[in-house]
Amino acid sequence: MAGIYLHIPFCKRKCHYCNFFSLATQKYREEFEVALKMELKTRSIELAGQKIDSVYFGGGTPSLLSVKSLQSILILIQENYLLGHKAEITLEANPDDLSLAYLKELKSSMVNRLSVGIQSFDDSELQYVNRVHTAKEAQESVKNAQNLGFDNMSVDLIYGIPNSSMASWEKNLKTVADLKVSHLSSYSLTQESKTAYDVLVKKGRMQAPSEKMAIKQYQFLQNYLPSMQLEQYEISNYAAQEKYALHNTNYWRGISYLGVGPSAHSYNGSFRRWNKAHLKDYISSSLEGNTVFDEEKLSLVDKWNEGIMTALRTKWGVSISELESFQNPLWLKDFYAQVAVFEKKELLFQQDQHIVLSEKGKLFADGIAAAFFV
Repeated sequence: MAGIYLHIPFCKRKCHYCNFFSLATQKYREEFEVALKMELKTRSIELAGQKIDSVYFGGGTPSLLSVKSLQSILILIQENYLLGHKAEITLEANPDDLSLAYLKELKSSMVNRLSVGIQSFDDSELQYVNRVHTAKEAQESVKNAQNLGFDNMSVDLIYGIPNSSMASWEKNLKTVADLKVSHLSSYSLTQESKTAYDVLVKKGRMQAPSEKMAIKQYQFLQNYLPSMQLEQYEISNYAAQEKYALHNTNYWRGISYLGVGPSAHSYNGSFRRWNKAHLKDYISSSLEGNTVFDEEKLSLVDKWNEGIMTALRTKWGVSISELESFQNPLWLKDFYAQVAVFEKKELLFQQDQHIVLSEKGKLFADGIAAAFFV
C-alpha cells in the first residue's frame, strides 16, 4: 500500500501566511504538466508492485488545472502504477475555482474527494489573510459540490486570525455544522519566516497572531465537535463516520508515498527525498530525464524520532510494540521514564499498548514529542 502526492505550484495570488512553494502565476503551466507526467513515468519503479490507495493533488492551487488535465494525469497514473479501484483521489480546491460547470465536469472524472480551502466564512477575515474568494462563494461551492454528489469532502479553517473573535469563530463552526461536511482540517495561523505575513507584521502593518486567542478558539472547537458530529483523529483533523483522509493517515502511519512536482517530498521507510523547489529548474531537469530530487538515508534515530512525532499527533498514538522493534533497551528505558513524567502531569495516557495524548496534552504535542527524541 502506498500513496502519490502531486504538487501543483500555481496560484491566482499568494496568501499572506503561505510558506509552501507556490507562484502567483500560471506561466509555464503547459511545460510543467509535461514535466510532471515525465516524472511520474520515470519514478514509477519506486512504487513497483505496491497498490496505490491514495492520490492527492496539493499545492499551490490544483483546481487551477483543467479537469481534462487532471484526468489525463490520473489516466497516466492508472497506466503506470497499481491504482486501487477504490483509491481515494483528492483535489485541493479554492472556492472561487469551483464553478458549477467545473464541478459538473469534475464529477465525471476520477476525482472522488475534495479538500476546499475555505479558511473562514467571514469576509473581513478572508481579506485579512489575502484570500481571493468571498464567504458567499465558500458556502455556495460546498453546497453545489454536495448537490452534485461529492459526499467525501473536507474544508479548511484557520483559527487565531488577529481580527477574528470568539463570536466569528463560533459562526464559522456553526456554518461547518450546517453544511454537514464529512471532514474538517483546522490550523492555527502562524507567522512563518519570510512569508508576506511575517514581513507585514515586522513592518507594523499587521498584527502578530495571538497565542491566547488561538488556544481559546482551539478549545472552543474541541467542545463544539459534538454539534458538528465530527471526531478528532489528529491534532488538526476531524472526521465524521471515520472518513479519515487516507493521504494524511498514510503519512502519520509511516506508509510509503511518492511526491512529484516541484518541492514535493517522498518517503519509503528507508529514504526521504525532496524535489527541487524551483519551477524552471524542475521542468528542465524532468524533461531532460535527470534526477529532480535530493535524498537522505534515514538513520535509526531519524526513524525513532519521526515515528514518535507523527504517531503521537493521532488518536491512535505511539505503538509500544513498534518502539520495541528497535531493540534498544536504553531508548525504551528513557521513553518509559518520560511517559511516567507526562502521566503525572495528565498530558498523556496508556491505552491498548499505545501512548496517547490527553486533551490537555494536545496543546503541547510538539514539545511532548521532542521530549521522547534520542
